[in-house]
Amino acid sequence: MLQAVSRKFDAALGGLDRVLAVLTVATLVVLIVVVFGAVVMRYLFNAPLIFSFDLSTLLFAWVVFIGLTIADHDDAHMGLDMVGRIGNAAIRQALVALRLVLVLALSVYLAYVGWQLYQRTGAQISSLRISARWLYLSMPVGFGLLALSYVGRIIRLAAGGAR
Repeated sequence: MLQAVSRKFDAALGGLDRVLAVLTVATLVVLIVVVFGAVVMRYLFNAPLIFSFDLSTLLFAWVVFIGLTIADHDDAHMGLDMVGRIGNAAIRQALVALRLVLVLALSVYLAYVGWQLYQRTGAQISSLRISARWLYLSMPVGFGLLALSYVGRIIRLAAGGAR
């Protein structure tokens, strides 16, 4: 039963990961084009793009917070694997489960903090004429997706799977 839930959850997260990867790459390309365009306009044409700093900051926040979920899924974060050296499988499994639960709790907490920042923001990004909430929304979305990923890992671990 738990293995079937784990497979379905993994399939759903796999599809979500593909969508997030495409959106993140597209956002990164737009970010690079904006920054490059701003440099060209400022130094070649002496006509700076007024919105470039604000837009690049907004896009960078989204790349960072969505990218952390992608990086975590690919195990691309730096880490120190001391648990893998523990000979006792039961202790190793318990420590892995503890780590997953702690990271899940931290992700949920940071998503909550990000949501509070989002709700308190009433400012506007004047050069873009949009609410600054778009900037602050990246944090709860990113950490919410990371929490969802860790729920999947915990289900997989409970079902007897790897990682």
